Amino acid sequence: MNNDYRNTRYCNLKNNIISEKNSLRMKIIKDHPRVKIIYNQINRRGTEYNNQFRIIYNNKCAYCGITTDVISSELFEIDHFVCEASFDGDSISAGEINNLVLSCRKCNLAKRNFTWSEEYSSIFNVDDGSITKVFYRDKDYSIRIEKEYIKDSVICSFYKKLKLNEEIRRLDFLLMNMYGFYEKNSNDSRIRGILKYIVLLQRKRNGL
Repeated sequence: MNNDYRNTRYCNLKNNIISEKNSLRMKIIKDHPRVKIIYNQINRRGTEYNNQFRIIYNNKCAYCGITTDVISSELFEIDHFVCEASFDGDSISAGEINNLVLSCRKCNLAKRNFTWSEEYSSIFNVDDGSITKVFYRDKDYSIRIEKEYIKDSVICSFYKKLKLNEEIRRLDFLLMNMYGFYEKNSNDSRIRGILKYIVLLQRKRNGL
């Protein structure tokens, strides 16, 4: 995905998320032929399915892009992309794998019960990269709304609801880049010393 605001040069979301999710769904159905709600299988922390789902998303939040390098893996959850309230009690449809995404807790809690009309499901789609046509990362690492959508009330509500405009989003992106740079150059003795500063910055970030 080019120009994906969720990606750093060191850690990307994959291009084949949809096909990998379908493969995981088939595996779950094969292992559990009577399963009805896929969400219940994937949501169980520490299980094979939960771990595989996280790997599909490269341990990154599908909305803001933060990774487990910056925050604890315990702060990642399985989110219903279209909220359950939109399914009128149909937990089976709400829990289908194509409606599940990996989200950091901050985004998941902020997005809770946020509803939109059907057309916005394709606009906000995080798996095929459509959402990257709506938001972008500016030169100062802030997440912004693309000009053509700046007056769209639903998109603006989504942006504010998920707090994509907060300053901490800039710090998260900086930390992800710093970790990526360090890991890529960790064999260089001149680089090793910066790790303690990265960790110090991360601790301060997590104390906010």
